[in-house]
Formats: sequence, structure tokens, C-alpha cells
Amino acid sequence: MTGKLPPEYMAPVYRYTGARDPSVLIGPAVGEDAAVIRLPDGNYLVVHSDPITEASARVGWLAVNIASNDVAVSGAKPRWATIVVLLPEGRGRSMLEDIVRDAHRAALELGVAIVGGHTEESPGLTKPTVIATVEGITDKYIPTSGLRPGDVIIAAKHAAIEGTAILATDFEDMLARLDVPEEVIERAKRLINEISVVEPALAIRDIATSMHDPTEGGVLGALYEMAYASKTSIEVWEERIPVLPETRTICDALGIDPLRLISSGCLLAATPPDLVDEALKRLRRRGYTAEAIGRANEGEPCVTLHRTSGEVEHVKGFVKDEIARLWELAPPTTQAQTL
Repeated sequence: MTGKLPPEYMAPVYRYTGARDPSVLIGPAVGEDAAVIRLPDGNYLVVHSDPITEASARVGWLAVNIASNDVAVSGAKPRWATIVVLLPEGRGRSMLEDIVRDAHRAALELGVAIVGGHTEESPGLTKPTVIATVEGITDKYIPTSGLRPGDVIIAAKHAAIEGTAILATDFEDMLARLDVPEEVIERAKRLINEISVVEPALAIRDIATSMHDPTEGGVLGALYEMAYASKTSIEVWEERIPVLPETRTICDALGIDPLRLISSGCLLAATPPDLVDEALKRLRRRGYTAEAIGRANEGEPCVTLHRTSGEVEHVKGFVKDEIARLWELAPPTTQAQTL
């Protein structure tokens, strides 16, 4: 198995968290995007770490943006980053500058300072792994567990943005053999530049009860994490979830579900019903696609998905990401080049 471990694997290890510190308000927990630490001045330090393991290209860009997304959906503007770069033996030096240049470009766009990290060649790696830790400070934090029955779920931007870009890059030859048009593949590759949700998250941080950045497991996986963390059930409608045409074309060709495909670049948020219109207005005014896709209800953690086909699907646990499944079934024959 590759990718995130299911919650039942993780629950037993969360008791091993070192010394107790009353300043830690949110520590390790399923579904929470970041740690939250109370500072002496009354503000909060928000910290998140994330590895990039499923991509071959633009890993520096992905690492900074994805870790920054998790800080932003917790209510803080990302400010500082440290980066660990693990490289394949014998090939690492040729990759390193591209990786750190990409991380630098992402950090510049977000206003993040890269303040440290570590680099080494590691045995057994076939592609680089980059781990970013990002921090920010806020006067109000937003836990994933803040979702309450009656809240309305909003999706901003589009599902599977990151996954579409990765597939177009790492599986380009396969897509061409499946007669996916070259122009679709090229447009999909460029979606890698659209994976930040920092601006939309900060735009509604004052009226959101919960926000989440869908990574591995896609939108469905992230919705389940929101339900699990909040001890609520969630009901959503597939036709309301924004999906780009490029994503549909590529997913149809590969026979995969875009709602289970890694989805950095999509923002999931919840607001009370009386604030939904305000949240949608703020997001759309900034040029983002934004839709109310469902609601939170009382009940055991579960996602009820009403498919456009009329089928009803119930998600009650870990969602395996489609890109991890595809790597296992049909790994690319050649390493992708940096875009």
C-alpha cells in the first residue's frame, strides 16, 4: 500500500507525542491540517509538514504550495518554510537545483521565507522525495473539526487539479496511446501552477467553521476526514462539485474517479447557512469557481455521495488515492522531466 495510512492504523500511535505542553491546542489527529500552538501574546502558531511522494516533476513547487495550503486552511498566512530533499543515489545532484529553484519560485509567489532544511542522497529511492514544513501566525485558527450539523459545504476552484497535472506529466505516453488529444494533455500539465488555495482560504477565514485541503484520497477522502474529525455525517451531490473538462477527459481515458484523485488546488470549506452567500460572493469576486455542494448532518462519520447516475455511495473510511493505485498497476516507463 502507498500513500496515507488509514485512520485505524494511525489512532494507536497518536499517544506517542512526547512531552505534554498546554500551549498545544491541536496536535496530531486524523483530518486536522496543522498543529496549533498558543503563543504568549495571544496569537497562534500554525505548523504543517507534508511530503511529496507521488509526483516525479515540479516536486519543489508542490512541496511549498501544499504545505502552505494546510497552514492557510487552518486560518494563518504562511510565512516560513523548511525543506528536506531526499534524492536518488547517483542522480541526485542533477535534480537538486531544479527542485530548489521550483521551491524558491513557489515561496516568492506566496511571500514565504525558506529558512532551513536538509538535503541528502538516500538509498532505494527511484524519484525525489521533498518534505516541506510551513509555519504562520494568526489571531484566529480554524480546525477541521469545527464542522457542525447544519453547516453548508462549499467547494472552491476544482476537484483533482493536482492529480490531473501529475497524470498529464507522469503518464503522458499512456494518455497519448489512449488517444487523449495533445492539447488536453498540455493544458492539464499547466494546472500544476493552480494548486494554491492560500488566497481563497484567507478570503473566508473569518466566516468559515471548518476548512480542508484535499490531498491524497481527493475530495471524497477530504470530506470523510472532515466528517471523522467533526464526528458528523456529510451529504454531497456529485453534479455540484466543480471538475474541469481536462480532468474529466483524462480520468475517463484512464478509468479513474476524479473525486478520489489527489486534489490540492481545491478548497473545501463550511459555513453556517446564513453565511454561505457571503462566502460564495467573496470567492467569486476574486475569480474563483465556488459552489455549495452539500451539508453536514448529525450522525456517525460518513460521506453520502449522490452520483449523477442516480446511485448513492456511502464512504465510511479511508479513501485510497487513484494516482497511487495507478502507480501500482501501471508505473510509467520513463521518469517525467521537470516542466
